[in-house]
Amino acid sequence: MLNDTLPKYFDPRKYASNEQAFEGYVRLNEFKELCAILASDEGNAFIHLDFRVDEDRRYIATGLLTAQVQVVCQRCMGAVTHDLALDLSLGFVYDEDHAKNLPHNYDPVVMTDGEVILADMVEQEIILALPIVAYHEESGCNPTAVKYASSTDDAPDDEKPNPFSILAQLKVK
Repeated sequence: MLNDTLPKYFDPRKYASNEQAFEGYVRLNEFKELCAILASDEGNAFIHLDFRVDEDRRYIATGLLTAQVQVVCQRCMGAVTHDLALDLSLGFVYDEDHAKNLPHNYDPVVMTDGEVILADMVEQEIILALPIVAYHEESGCNPTAVKYASSTDDAPDDEKPNPFSILAQLKVK
């Protein structure tokens, strides 16, 4: 699942105390929740993290997560490529109560027994970054789908007369 330079589990406290960094690739087809959303599970995600302890003695990591994913076009139901490039600012906490005290510029990552499962963390970051609705450019969609998506059959009928317009006429008299 992970290349040789990335750990499956890691202790952010150890990496932050030693101001270490890591980077590498994670295959997208290993993410079950993510693959259920995507049109294709092919490709890799690249992650780079620099760990440190901040001035308030929090274990944090900053870095970059990039991936090219295939999501479903909501117009033609075909695959559309979406490039993700995320700047990460992560704060590692022991539980949800500690996460509430984390400054808003850090995304909380809850450690389980002092460790984090890298694949779970990367998967959640990608899922949160996916577009809510994805479309091809109109020229990239199936022409039949574009025709039905832009059909005027669903357009509202001409405005109906206002039932109170008669009262307005009486008021004028």
